[in-house]
Amino acid sequence: MRFMGKGKREKDAGPQAVTAFWAWWASEGRNIDPHQASRAADELTRKVGAINADLTWNFGPGEASEHRLTVSAGGVAAVRPAAERWLRAAPEPDKTWEYRASQEADPDAMSRRLQIAGQELDLSLTTFRVEPVEEELRVHVGVYHPAFARLPQGVPVQITYLVLDWVLGEDDVERWLGHIETLDVAPANGTSVDALRGAVASIAQARDPDAWTLAEWSDKKGLPGHALFRRGLRWLDHPTFDRHHLLTRPFAAQDNGLPLDAATVAEIQELDVELEAALGHGGVFVGRETYAGTSTFHVYSDGEDQNVDARLREFASSHGMSSKARLDPAWSEVRHFTG
Repeated sequence: MRFMGKGKREKDAGPQAVTAFWAWWASEGRNIDPHQASRAADELTRKVGAINADLTWNFGPGEASEHRLTVSAGGVAAVRPAAERWLRAAPEPDKTWEYRASQEADPDAMSRRLQIAGQELDLSLTTFRVEPVEEELRVHVGVYHPAFARLPQGVPVQITYLVLDWVLGEDDVERWLGHIETLDVAPANGTSVDALRGAVASIAQARDPDAWTLAEWSDKKGLPGHALFRRGLRWLDHPTFDRHHLLTRPFAAQDNGLPLDAATVAEIQELDVELEAALGHGGVFVGRETYAGTSTFHVYSDGEDQNVDARLREFASSHGMSSKARLDPAWSEVRHFTG
């Protein structure tokens, strides 16, 4: 048996709690028996909860080590930075322990039997509806199991997400899947788990997170707008970049709100270059919108890095820009770019 737990809120929080966790782990925690309930497991729950009460933990077999300790946000974007900061402070793996900040895919998941809600499900009977959309860099998925019809309400949805996490891993579910649907009826063109994995691999291969996409649109009044953005970028590529910065600057415009001339366009493009230089490795420039005489720049940084905040405020001030920032770990402010 492998044990798991969910954090319980303690008075500590943030970097101090991470430091306290690894100090305890080095002196006591690493001697825990992952097969037995114990006071050490209870203390592990308390230590994880001190970092963030919504984190969960579990033990499992390691890939290169005997055991693995996973501290996971359970797919919740607001919690993932805490798990990532915990992992970045971890010691090097050794023969006994390795560490992860999200659930890894289980290659044997579909050969297992799942006991849930008083039922035992043969997961090999699961079929999928798989709809890859390369323009979105997403795969839309439906999940069906013959047992769904006899399970209590809500349980089939729970199984859907469990299966997808086991098949693809927690991060790839968030990174690559679009619409997820629990199916009441077997899909007409149902496919196997191998087809799902293949579709995700194909989309992943097509992605270039550094490639820029140019898009055009018109508002309800017919005014045009342009957007330049990194379509393939995902928040999971930078899981601690949870702070959104919105920088805006007016420009000389035509009657339709677009830049007045080539010189104005060049001026805006130069701002792109200077903004990336100002960020360095401390943040990521995700996209820019040009509309109604205003350029709007979207940037993300680590919410605990006050130096980046200061640099961006200075950049905005010196370039005649307004700026505001807020926590946005799921990158909801740029989902119209990244999907």
